[in-house]
Amino acid sequence: MVAERVVSPVIVGRGEELSALAAALDAAIEQGPAVALVAGEAGIGKSRLLAEFARSLGPGVRVVEGACAELGSDGLPYAPFVTVLRRLIRVEGALPGPYRQLARWFPELGEAGGPDAEGGKHRLYEEVLTLVERVAADRPLVVAIEDLHWADAATRELLGFLARNLTQAGVLLVITHRPRETGHGPLLSELTRRPRTTTLRLERLDRQGVGRQLAAILGAEPDAAAVSRVHERSDGNPLFVEALARAGERTPDSLRDVLLHGPRSLPDPARELLRLASAAGGRVGHRLLAEAAAQDGSELDALLRELVDRSLLITAGDGYDFRHALIRQAVYEDLLPGERARLHERYAAALRDSGAHAELAAHAHAAGDRELALSAAYLAADQARRSYAYEEQVRMLEQVLGLWNPEVPLGADRIGILTCAAEACMLSGDYARGIEHASAGLAAVDERREPERAAQLLEHRGRLRHRLDSTGVSDWERALRLLPADPGGVQRGRLLGVLAMGLLPDVERARRPFEEALAVGRRTADATVTIRGLLGVGSMTGDLRMLAQARTLAERLDNHDLLMTVPMYEATLHTRAGDQHHAIEAARAGIRHARRHGLGRSRGAELARYAGHALILTGRWEEAAAVLDESLREDPPPLSQQALRTLAGYLSLLRGDLAAAADAAAAVKHTDTLFARHQLLCLLAVAQGDPERADLLLGRALADPALTRIYSSDARPVLVAGALAQRARLTCGSDHDLGRRVAARRAELAAADAGLGVDGPLDRAWQLMLRALIEDDGWDDTAIAWRALRQPYELALALFHGARTTPAAGDRAGAAARLSEAARLAEDLGAAPLAREIAQLGRPRPARDGLTAREHDVLRLIAAGLSNRQIAARLHISPSTAGVHVSHILTKLGAATRTEAAAIAFREGLTEPGTTA
Repeated sequence: MVAERVVSPVIVGRGEELSALAAALDAAIEQGPAVALVAGEAGIGKSRLLAEFARSLGPGVRVVEGACAELGSDGLPYAPFVTVLRRLIRVEGALPGPYRQLARWFPELGEAGGPDAEGGKHRLYEEVLTLVERVAADRPLVVAIEDLHWADAATRELLGFLARNLTQAGVLLVITHRPRETGHGPLLSELTRRPRTTTLRLERLDRQGVGRQLAAILGAEPDAAAVSRVHERSDGNPLFVEALARAGERTPDSLRDVLLHGPRSLPDPARELLRLASAAGGRVGHRLLAEAAAQDGSELDALLRELVDRSLLITAGDGYDFRHALIRQAVYEDLLPGERARLHERYAAALRDSGAHAELAAHAHAAGDRELALSAAYLAADQARRSYAYEEQVRMLEQVLGLWNPEVPLGADRIGILTCAAEACMLSGDYARGIEHASAGLAAVDERREPERAAQLLEHRGRLRHRLDSTGVSDWERALRLLPADPGGVQRGRLLGVLAMGLLPDVERARRPFEEALAVGRRTADATVTIRGLLGVGSMTGDLRMLAQARTLAERLDNHDLLMTVPMYEATLHTRAGDQHHAIEAARAGIRHARRHGLGRSRGAELARYAGHALILTGRWEEAAAVLDESLREDPPPLSQQALRTLAGYLSLLRGDLAAAADAAAAVKHTDTLFARHQLLCLLAVAQGDPERADLLLGRALADPALTRIYSSDARPVLVAGALAQRARLTCGSDHDLGRRVAARRAELAAADAGLGVDGPLDRAWQLMLRALIEDDGWDDTAIAWRALRQPYELALALFHGARTTPAAGDRAGAAARLSEAARLAEDLGAAPLAREIAQLGRPRPARDGLTAREHDVLRLIAAGLSNRQIAARLHISPSTAGVHVSHILTKLGAATRTEAAAIAFREGLTEPGTTA
């Protein structure tokens, strides 16, 4: 009898992994909620490890398990959590407090809420979180989720929510997955980075491990030749070791034959039941299996007992599952096409009135019943929407479209299905797919007969295109032309609101539609239109009170996408006002909210842009880098990704990592980040020693008419970068015409500056910086402005340039003090390039040896404040010759301007203040 054993009674080669899981549980109990990720290929023993771990815990720890179904997108959203929560409810019994969203799954919890009741999906997640923590408060709880590689999007989102928000000590989330099939998606990346995450990778058994497993299975020590043969054939995979052990002396030709050896040796009734179970696609409930098998009672129990005893099936809650998915796959693939269709037909018949619409659709489709599959898929899509599983809703709607038959009554036509699919893609974040569905709907709709319907599709497509690549404006403008010019139309007001938001940062074009949207919103009392109008008008006028009104209205709606638009505008307004502390606070609160509600990749990434920018300005560079890096690792949509990369590149540049800055700049192409990219590329070219290229980039920015239409606080940093490039040109260049060309470019910068308004304290400081760079004067006022704003890098830059010019006025002590403070600020920030420039300016130079006698004469006159024409008259030379001498002196001294050359001369004793020739 011992020789009939097919599963090892002991777990082999997993002692370290069991100890690591025990340590993870200890950490969860002592320090707070923890996560354990168990990775390994199919058949490696992940489920067996979990079973042994659970068995080792005893009654002091509660273990609940749920598995993701191999049906994947065709299965029930949140499938593993439905199983887990059912067991928790049984443990907890009568639960205090309302669980109106969970009641849709478990009627015993009371009256169910509607799809938008009490916060919708987010309330559902909160109820799951509350239930898990309530049960864990009694004793430690292990929640095991198996086969993450098969998880639907809704399951992944809920799992991420729990991992982020659990606070009750004693909760350990254990998650198994196949790394090749799971990849390294955002959820795994996020879980891996968490402070109390244990990551385990189950490796194949070595020859000694295979021998121990065989001995346990066979009940006797195998001979060395058998161990070598099985080790070679199985490659150390425990599942294959078991299959080969029971195959006896005969070595099958393929691993598929290995897996089918046991099933094919079954008596006919048991083999037929196993085949029926394989068609279920994963775990199958006892009642469903009995109905599909058309038998129950002792006869069915006897067949199931045989399958369980042979370790082909295992009990799973109130049903059964294959001991390993590879066995199920082999059994299912061994069926003939006609056999498969008939088995699926039996399941479809059993599920027809069950309410399990997604499963019914899958089985009906596999059975060839397209009409039943179509109607079931439509109902499954609605079920997914009400469960807030938007990615699954999209997939089911696409199944409806693939099976479309206008003769099947659904309550919606094909255009309606396409409209719903586009909207669901917007919620799921799959913008490109949503554009395809909206475009298909627009191709089918008659604009003249149904203008409102066409306008709705255009609004959806415009929003999808705007979020994908900022090209949605034309769709919204076309939609507005389709609608009647009714100043009180809500649909028109909503289109005006999204159009205005899409026109930003072109403030002048956005102003009128924002104002019209606000008027429509107030006239109709439509909250969505009013919020968009308040945000836009409040932002353009700098009125924080209007933004506060928008927040109050948004918090009353169950629309977290719109609610998280508010902190974007708040952060922008605070930044322009120079209040970076509140900008960071607003953006970070928004990021937390986005991640708490499963929208970290989309809205959270957009908010990270605002937080990162404000953190850079305040000098909190380590925090800024962490915020930007974390959001980039979540693989955000293209627009957010490029904005984050631009900021990361700028920060790398300030720190002196030119390679990283260049990589970031090369990855950014989009128009939304065009001027920020111009600033980055211009400063990068200067840092790389190519100021002429920087000037070329500046010329492109100045020639773009959009520069004068964006917020001036966004435009002036580009002009400042250009002014810094002009200083670098003077330092590096030597041709006779350079001074004239630099003067002409500075005049262009001054004209561009004069054409801009002043958009708050931050913009005023940028304006002072720009004018000081152009005129080489006003550095004290510039430093005062940056000091008031508490922006250390810009302050250090102003002090540095001020220190270069003050010796010309005889204030050597002041120059030294400025230079000392600038050096300290740069060092504290880690601004390596600026720190080097400051150190170089403070270092004595062997400049005297590099100047000719005539150049010394010219330098003394420069220090006295004489112009080139005056120098020429004093030294009896031509003005052009005087200009050549001045250019050579600037180059040899490493000075960008005549004032700086005078400062160097005074500092190094080349002349004295007030000296005249």
